[in-house]
Order: sequence, then structure tokens, then C-alpha cells
Amino acid sequence: MSDIQRYLLDYDKNKSDAVETARQSAMRLQRGDLKLLKLIEEMGEFFNSEDAQIRAKTMAYLAEVLAAVPQKVLALQQRNVLCDFVLSRIEDSAGLGYCARALAALEERGKWDNDRVKTVVETLLEHTHPLREYKQQSERYPVLRLIDTLMARYRDALRSLHESSPDFLSRFILYFDGEKDPRNLMVVFSILRVPMVEWNVGSDAQLLFDSVFNYFPITFRPPPDDPYGITAQDLKDRLRDCIASTPAFAPYAFPALLDKLDSTSMNTKRDVLHTITASVTAYGPRTMSLYSITLWDSLKFEILNVQEEDLAEEALNGLAAIAKTLSQGTPDQLNTYLKPILKECNEHMEDAPTKQSQASARILQKLASVSADVNNFVLGGVLPQLLRLFQTADTIAKRRGLLEVLVQLIRANVQLYGDWRSVGPAGESSSSNALAQAQDQALNILLGGLQNVPVKEVSFRMVCLDGLLQLVKVRQLLNDDDIVRNIELLNTIVIHEESYGKDEVKAAAVNALVEIAHQKPQAVVDKAFPAFMAQLPDKDGESLAYVPVLEAFAKLANEEKVFETVVLRLKNKFATAVQQEASSRYLVALLSALLFALNTGPGKAEQNAQTALYYHDIALPLLKRVSSMDGSHPKAFNDESTLDLVGRICSVIIRAQPAEVQNELALEMYTLFRGVPQEQLPPFGNNTPAEQTKPMVVSTHLLSSFRRDTALPCEVQLLISTLVDFSQQDSLSRMVRLASLRQISLLMNKYIPTSAVRTCMDPLIKPPIDLFSPEKLDPNRIRVIFACLKALVLRNSPSLPSLYPKLLSLLSNPTHGDAVARGFTTLLQPDDLLTKPNHCQISGLHKQKTFALLVPSITQSFREADSAIKPNYLIALSGILKWMPFEIVVEEVTPLVPLLLQSLDLRGEDLVKEAAISTFTSVIQERPKVVEEHAGSLIARLLDNSTPLSSRPTPSQGGAAAQVVTPPSVRAAALRCLALIPTHFRHEVLLPYRRQVVKRLTGALDDRKREVRSFAVRCRTTWLGMDEVGDDD
Repeated sequence: MSDIQRYLLDYDKNKSDAVETARQSAMRLQRGDLKLLKLIEEMGEFFNSEDAQIRAKTMAYLAEVLAAVPQKVLALQQRNVLCDFVLSRIEDSAGLGYCARALAALEERGKWDNDRVKTVVETLLEHTHPLREYKQQSERYPVLRLIDTLMARYRDALRSLHESSPDFLSRFILYFDGEKDPRNLMVVFSILRVPMVEWNVGSDAQLLFDSVFNYFPITFRPPPDDPYGITAQDLKDRLRDCIASTPAFAPYAFPALLDKLDSTSMNTKRDVLHTITASVTAYGPRTMSLYSITLWDSLKFEILNVQEEDLAEEALNGLAAIAKTLSQGTPDQLNTYLKPILKECNEHMEDAPTKQSQASARILQKLASVSADVNNFVLGGVLPQLLRLFQTADTIAKRRGLLEVLVQLIRANVQLYGDWRSVGPAGESSSSNALAQAQDQALNILLGGLQNVPVKEVSFRMVCLDGLLQLVKVRQLLNDDDIVRNIELLNTIVIHEESYGKDEVKAAAVNALVEIAHQKPQAVVDKAFPAFMAQLPDKDGESLAYVPVLEAFAKLANEEKVFETVVLRLKNKFATAVQQEASSRYLVALLSALLFALNTGPGKAEQNAQTALYYHDIALPLLKRVSSMDGSHPKAFNDESTLDLVGRICSVIIRAQPAEVQNELALEMYTLFRGVPQEQLPPFGNNTPAEQTKPMVVSTHLLSSFRRDTALPCEVQLLISTLVDFSQQDSLSRMVRLASLRQISLLMNKYIPTSAVRTCMDPLIKPPIDLFSPEKLDPNRIRVIFACLKALVLRNSPSLPSLYPKLLSLLSNPTHGDAVARGFTTLLQPDDLLTKPNHCQISGLHKQKTFALLVPSITQSFREADSAIKPNYLIALSGILKWMPFEIVVEEVTPLVPLLLQSLDLRGEDLVKEAAISTFTSVIQERPKVVEEHAGSLIARLLDNSTPLSSRPTPSQGGAAAQVVTPPSVRAAALRCLALIPTHFRHEVLLPYRRQVVKRLTGALDDRKREVRSFAVRCRTTWLGMDEVGDDD
């Protein structure tokens, strides 16, 4: 049996076997076992078959063989003979796609000459025109790929064919007419773009344009799981490239596009605007000068009468693109375009403030940011009129509207010329900036508006302040004296201006000073710093006037070049305040400002070259003041919250110190330079006075800042055991206990080596500590358990599978089970000390592992538990889910739904309810069908939690009815979740509940909290929007 016979037998049975047969034939050709003539002879009788299917399969065999034959196996003469043979078969309508594949395979095995290329293309046009007559996409696609390859590799040959044959291009264009398949269209657009860009299309321009514009706009939607991956955007981009390819299309493109701009479809308008912008950029100034006014007349309506914001933005991009293109031509072309725009915008400004005046401001800003020439023309045509209108305006509202236009123009100037830190697109041409002609007048107007207008005119003054900031930023515009005038006015607002409303102007003034510090740091240091420091007393009195000044001063540290100065001034002011015995309140404010500066400054203490200096000048003196017993010990340092601030400041600085510094300081972690043996101090000493336990707050922050290789003052396991005992003392204050527990977590996370992490809990689990003993359980012991487990959870300890069952068994404890349940929320709760910057070990999969180990066990235990302790499992589950990413929960959410529903019935567990509602909200949005079967139960519970009072029986009440006060946060969350249900559940499921929901929401509409009322209105509107047949309500 010959290879062709075997191929034909396998073709319909097993396509892969047929392909293998063709490959074997190719290998025989390569070895010389099969001669090409013999191969053709064997196929001869099948090519002459009356059955079209057999002829097509035979050509498929030849194409497969040729595709598998290696390079250089077939000589040039053989390839030419085969090419002529395949071309002769094109006349046969059967197997066109395989003919194209055979030709493509031959071309890959040796480059064709120009005559061969012309022959192939002419043969295709002569015998297969138009291509749409071949109904199968699989037939047309190989032909298109062949032509696309020839277009890419033989451009000169095809251009020569076009130039020598007057009717070639029209036949070529019509050859693709009527193609509808997206895969084929992607190739067609690529093919046709070559003559569009590179050929002289002459009288065929309209035919060529129509051949692609017939597909505009693209409305294709790929089927689900489309294996080809072609999107509507791919087609749109390629079609847009075709339309924008040559200025010869302009007479046809712009009228057609503007006609479609009147469409009611927002997607169509969007495509039109994108295409206009692309075309404007490509067509060049000469062509655009003919159509610029027509385009302005059409595009302006999308901006003056905004339907969708992105449409207005794209229309603005189109206007800017026209200006940019024309600016590359003659000045007359640009001026002709801009004059009517400025005339209409000036007319709209006369009626400011209106939507049209605001839209005009956007137009002017967009145009003014295009180029220096456009900017100068716009400013020259607008600023005189704008300033004249401002002087004659008789209302604050009108003046504000005009200033908004001015601010937009100044902002465009910044975009174009850059600021003091960086050069803009216009380059170093700021000397020709037209804004310089009006800078004095603009500056005086803005300064006067901010300084003289009453403080209650907040919106007007905010516009003035924004304008001044933008004016200061314009590169090389204002001189130093003018910038100083701005800084002094901002200082006055921050320091001396009376408070009004939400103090938006004061806050904006602070932010403006920070921004000016970015631009002109030395000017701010010279003028703002002395003014601020003068308002910070050495010793405060009853007044709190220093608070906003201190806040503003600390924010200035955000600028790198003034960061060190801010930190130095705050440090010196604190030292002076301590010497003058200032109040604790004032010292805390100074420390808070210093911490803010260290944390938010771009230089940040741990990255700053001055870090060693900060250690000796700030950290060490603060640590010594904490433990001092003389006059240098401020009374404020007796307060634990102040010590927390001190610890945080020292932590930021010490974190970046070298190993030897940290090792030295670690020896003083508990003694804090007190000169007292460590064994006599907490946590080692017994029965220490409460005052001596307070420095533990500072020690915790020191421990958090140390690297993992820092030498601790004693053996790690001994220190952990000591802290476990110390933290269970009843006499400890809340902050000292918390500090001790955090030290346990830090030690177990950072300092237990990986080899010992599996057994590190053994000394605590076994007697005498016996941490998990139900008989010894109390609130302090529970806190210790969760402090230990939190450290191990973060590093994904291998001991967790054996520890979690012990923990879950404590949920059934009749006395302390509820306290254990509340502790679960701390396992995954973020802690600002247990972080990677503090050198902690945090596994990227710790939440996934916690979910996998705990949640199934909690679910199972809940089903088996007595009704009295079931709430404990619900509280524990809620505590875990509260911090769990929804991506982890969603895959296992189905068995959790009943538990979450019962969580909504718990009495007095508001945080649990919020967590459950949050989970339901995410599930409804992502997997609504999981919850849909519980629609009735969920709707009833959400309604019950949407009002302050409830009378539903709760699990903890054993079925008795009692009133429950639901807090506003839960009410708002319930209404937000309830509003999602109609848009995600099937309406036939919800219709039975519609009346009940609308009726019950009446109470929420009268809620005392505005946020709750707002969500209630949205929720009721959503439910009323559901169609209900026969319902007249």
C-alpha cells in the first residue's frame, strides 16, 4: 500500500496517524528512498478522482509532505515544478486551503523570484476571486496567510505588479470583500495596510477606504473560552491603524466618522473619537488644515455637553492632537484653527461660572499644554479677556469661575515648561513663556483673593491657593521675592488664621508649603521654619495653638532636602522643653511630631546617611531619660503611651544600625542604662513595683528593631519562659502586659532557629507551665497561648498541626471558652511590630495554611457541639475569616454558609456580625449561586440587622426573644449587602421576598445615622427596580 493510500485511509479515522504518514514520506524523500516523480505519480489517480473530497485530501497530503521536508532537500527546479503543479490545481475548487499551504511550504524552502510571486498572486486573483465564495474559514485562512507572507517578504514585486497593471489594486481590494471571520479579518487588515501606507492608491483610495470602513464600528464579541484569543480590541486597533494609515483617506474618513459620532451608542462614539485622534496624528498638517474647523465644530459638543467623562477626555485628546499636528506646519494653519476656539471659549467665560465655562477651561488647558507655540497663542488670546472680566466681575461666584480657568492655564504651563526640579516637554524655552507677560497681575489677583476674601469663602480661597501653588511651580517664572511672598502668606494662614469649618484652607496651605519645599527647599527653610519655630514655645501654657503648627512642621519632613533640618529642630525643641519642665502634653506632641517626621520623610531614618548621628543624638538620650532618676527624667515619661512613642522613635533609628551597635544595645534592653543588675528588673525580678515595669514598653520596641542575629541578654528559651510567667501577673497594666506578650511573639518568630521551631513549644506545654491545661486556664494564660501561636503562624511552623487541636479543645471550656474564641481574631490580625522591616519571618502562605488547618476542624466541631457552646465556634470562625483574603475563602465557602448565617443571630457580637456580612458581600459578588439557595434565611437576617432593634431569638438565649441594639456599622453593612442581592440573584428566587424587604426597609429609611439612611435608600431603589408581574406597588 502506497503512502498516499495509507494517508487517505487514516485521514477520517485518525488525523494524527495521517500526519505521521506524510512525515514518513518526507523522511523517505530526504533519504532518497522515494523519488519526487514517484510521489507525484502515486498521487495522480487521486488528483483525477471525480470525488472532490479525495482530490482535496490528496492536496492535503502533498502540503503535509512539503511542510515536513527539511530545507535543501528539494532543488530549485523541483520546487518550481511543484509550484507550477500546485498552481494548476487552484483551478479546481477542491482543496484551496491545502493548495495555499503547499505554496507557503514551498516558499519557506527557498525564496521565490519576483515573477514567481506575481504569478502566484495573479493565479489566486484569477481563479478564486472573490475569496468569500469559499464558505469554509479553514479554506480562506491559509490563502490569506499566504498573501500576508508575500506582502511581508516581496513588497517590491507586488508594488511593481500594482504599478504595471492599472486594475490590479481594485481587483486585489475586492478579492477580500465580504470577509466576516475575526481570525481572517485580522490578516485582511494587515494585508490591506501595506498598499495604504506604501503604494500610490490614486483613484482607488475610496474603494480601499470603504473596504475596511465597512467593518466600523467593530461589534464582535468572542465566544466564551475562545481558543484563538482574538478580542474585539484587537480588531479595533488593527482597523484603526488602517483608517489612519494615509492622508488620502481624509475626504472619506472624517465625514464618515463624524456621521457615526451622532450614534446613541456610547461604545460607537468611543471608537469614533479614538479613531479621529489616531487619524489626526497620522494625516499631517497639510491635510488637517482642511478639516480642523469641521472637527472642532463636532468634537466641542462632546466636551460642552458631557455624556460620559471618558468621551469628553478623548474629545479633548482629539483637539490637542489637531493642534499638535498643525503646530508642525505653518503658523497660519495653526492660527486658523485656534482663533474660533478661543473666540467661543472667551464667550463662555463671560457667563462663568457655568458648565460651559468649566468645559472651556478644560479645552484651553488641553490646548495650552500641547506646545510652546500653542501655549503662547492661547494665553495671548485668553488672558487679557479673562483678567478684564475678573476686574469687572460683581460676584464672588463669577470671580471663582474665572480664576478656575486661570488656574487651569497655569497648570498647563507647568505641564509644558516643567517645574523647578525638572524640565518640561518644551525644553529650556521658558524665557519665551507668554505667562510672564501677565505674571504680576495674576500673582496679585491670587494673593489678594487668598488674603483679603473672608475665611467663610472657602471654595474661592481654595482656588486662589491652588493657583498660587501652580504659579510658584512654573519653571523660572517667579523670582525669589515673589516666592517668598507666597510662603509668608501660607505661614500666616497656617499659624495665625482663625479656624473655620473643617479647616480645608489651613490643610491645603500646609500641603502647598510641602510642595513648595519640593521646588524651593531653601526658601522654605529660610522663611517658614523661623515662623513655625517662633510659635513653638519652650514651655507651653494652657493654649494648644502650637498643635496645628507642629503638625504642619512635621509634614515638611516629607521633602528630602529639609528632612534633616526638621528632625534637628524638633530634637532641639524637645531638649529645651524638657529643661524648661514643659507639660507632659507638650512633650508628647513634640515626640509625636518627631516620630511622624522619621516615618514619613523621604530620607527616612533607616535609609539616611545621618543614621549614626540620630542614634547618638536622639535614640540614646531618649533611652537614658526613660530610666533616669534625676531632673532629666520628664514626668511625661511616667506615662506608658509616652514610652510607647519613645520606643517607636528609637526603633526606627536602631533598625538600621550595624550589628555591633545592636549587640551593645541588646545588653541594655531591660536595664536601659539604669546601672541595676538585670536580674532585679522586669521581667526577671519578682514583685517589682509597677513603676519599674513600665520601661518594658520601650524594651519591646528595641527587641522589634534588632536583627535576627543580634545577641540577646540571655538564652532565648529561658527569656520566653520568664516572659510567660511575667505576663501572667495580675498587677500588670494593659500596655505592659501587651508589651510582654509582643516580646514573646517577637522572640519565637525571630530568634528560635528553624531546627528548633518544631519543639520550641514543648517547655511551655509540659509541666510545670502546662500552658494548654484546661484546669489552669484563665484570661492571662489565653493571651500567652495566642501570643505564642501568632509567632508560629507567621513562620508556618511545622508544629501547628499538633497545636491547633489543643487550642480548639479549649473552645468547649465552660468558663473560658468564649475568651478563647475571641482570641482567634489575633492569630492573623496585622501587628505593626511583627513585620518584615523588623526582620520577622513571615511566610507568604501562612494564611492559606491557617485556613486549611483550622476552618474544616471548626466546621466539624460546630456540628458536634452542644448548643450552649456553638457560639464559641462561630466567634472563632469569624475571627479567622475577618483577616482572610477572599481568594482563599471562596473555594471552600459552601460548607461555611450555614455557620455564617447563624453568626448573624449572635447577640452582642457586633464584630462577628460585621465579619460575617463582609464575607457574604464578597461571596454574593463572586459566587452568588453558593448563597442563592439560602436567599430566604440571608434576607431575613440582613433585614433584622438593618434596624437598631431586633427581636429574633439568638443561640445564646436558648430561643428566648429579647431586644438587641444593632450598631450603625452593622446596620450599614447589612444594607450594603442586601442591596447587592437583586443584581446577583435570579429574580424568580427573590420575587416572594420583594414586598417584605421594601416594607421592612421603611425603618432603615428613618435611621438616625446619615450613612445608614443613604444605604437604605440605595437598597430600596434596587429592590423596587425588580420587575414583578401584576404588582401595582
